Parts: sequence; structure tokens; C-alpha cells
Amino acid sequence: MSVSAGQIPDVPVLQAIGDRRSIRYYDPDKKAEDWQIQTILQAGRLSSCQGNINATEAIVVQKETCDVWDELEECVSGFNVQIMNQSSHIIIWLTNLNAWYGRANDGLSTLALSGALTKYHGWNYEFTMTQTVPRLMSFPTERTEMLLRFESGLAVSQAMLTTQALGLGNILVAFGRKPGGVEKAFGLPPHYKFTWAHAVGVPLEDPKGGGQRPRLKFEKLFHDGAYGKPLMPDPAVNDALREKGMLQEQAPLPGRMEEIDELASKFARDPGVVSWPEKEIKRLIADDDWDFGPRIKERADQVIAEGGLPDYPEEMRETFQKLMEEHGLDTSKYLS
Repeated sequence: MSVSAGQIPDVPVLQAIGDRRSIRYYDPDKKAEDWQIQTILQAGRLSSCQGNINATEAIVVQKETCDVWDELEECVSGFNVQIMNQSSHIIIWLTNLNAWYGRANDGLSTLALSGALTKYHGWNYEFTMTQTVPRLMSFPTERTEMLLRFESGLAVSQAMLTTQALGLGNILVAFGRKPGGVEKAFGLPPHYKFTWAHAVGVPLEDPKGGGQRPRLKFEKLFHDGAYGKPLMPDPAVNDALREKGMLQEQAPLPGRMEEIDELASKFARDPGVVSWPEKEIKRLIADDDWDFGPRIKERADQVIAEGGLPDYPEEMRETFQKLMEEHGLDTSKYLS
């Protein structure tokens, strides 16, 4: 199907960011259009990349036509099998490590020809060719992979926001059950690294996904000039961002739990959501680091009142304590 500019939604970027949800329920009988997939990939292609080396690539597959689908399904986390099989397309995002070593020279040249590399910032041809490019090409593979995986993340982020803006749903799905399985399934050369699997489809759940998911408080994540000095948000800016649709009603919205049960019934799956022990829920809701709105607090009270919650698995206490202490975490907060 072809498309005209007038058929493509004009969604402001702040609204797209606010609307984005990890959609976990897709209509298996509906497909994303070819032009939508192309638009999503263009968004990834145009993301920022160091030296314009274009290290992020992708393989787009559909269950009905993918020769290695069964192999891919063996790699995906068990929690994501339903998502994978109901989605319209899976985008297998890849990082080409050799792009760093083989394309640094040409990438910088394209930037110079485009007017991006200027003498103003100290660029000159001799220094670039005798110092900069050789230094870049001498990076160990481990460092290169770290840098390029970050750039692949930038590409995927833009692709996800574009998916949202086009009225589709999407989510990143973990394929860690069989390390190296994706590369093997597609017969990829060793310099290609699988980064993320990106499920795209037509949402079967409400596109709001039950509301905007809670995050840590702004001032707990961002620092003002020095580590440990909180950067405080301006309430007036937050109000303006709510008007723009970037900040939205927090989950769970009314009817969300009923929607989950209806979807479970439709596909003969178990209803309900997972619950943590009462003590754990109370500790979490009282944690001042989190930006919890009234709805999630009400939900916590409801879950506790209904009872039937599990006990904390004592056999995990020693494991958790060991792992946290290895990373310098205060275990008393979590394991009191």
C-alpha cells in the first residue's frame, strides 16, 4: 500500500513521548502497513551516530514468512512468546562492529562535505588522517561494542517513538534464553551483534496501556552541578508538560484490571496480575524515591485488603543479600 503525506499522522514529539507504552497485547489478525514499517526504519536510520558511520542495521521478519521463526522462538524469554506470536512484525536490531573500523574515514568525509566538520572546531585533514582516524580504528572491540550498542539504542528509541506516533503498538522483547541464538539463526558474521528485538503491531489493549507507568522522582535521577545535589523540577514546567501530553495520568487507570482479565479470557490464558508479599508492597509504596500517584497507592491498598498474598521466599534472602553487597547496596532497605 502506498501512502501520501496527508495520511501520515502529525503527532508532536512531546505527545509521542507521553503516549509511549510497552504494549503487550496485539491483534494477531491485523498487520502494520509496509509504509509504516519503512517509516519506523527511517526514524532509526536518521538517529545520531558518531562519525556518521551508520553501525545500526535491522532484519524485519513476520511469523508467516520467516524461515527461522521456530529458532527465534527458542531464544525469546518465556514471558514474551505470546507477544512475539501475536505481533505484526519483529524488527531484529543489529550492531555492525566493523562499521567503526571500516567506515570511520568515509563517515567523517561525509560530515565534512555536509558542512558539519569545520575548522572552527579544530578539524583539519592532516590531523584527522594521521591522528583521529587511526586512533578510532585502534579501539579494542569491547570498547567499540559499548559505544555502538549505545548508538543502536538511540536508533531503536527513535523507531519506538515513531511507531507510537503512527498509531501502532510496540515493545522491546528479551531474547536472552539462548545467548547467540539469534546470530546463529540468521547466520550472521561474527562482527554483527544482536542488540534488541522490537515487536510492532496493532494494539489489542487500550493504547494507553492502563496509564503512564510510575518512575523514580525527577530529583532522584538528576543532579544539579554535582553528584548528590538534587536538580529540582519546576512545578509550572510539569503543568505545561501535562498540557502538551508528555506527562499523563499514572497507572492503573480505571478498568485496567478488568481489561487484563478480558484479554486473558479471549486467548484462554490465566487472568490476573502477579502480586508481591504484603510487607514488600508496603515497603515499596512508602519508598520516597518513587513518584507514586494516588491510583497506584489505592491499588496497593486494594491488593493488601484482598489478601492471599505470597510469602517472601526466604531461600532467596541470602542470594539477594550477597548480590546487593557485591554492588555496594544497602541491604537493610530491602531485606529488613
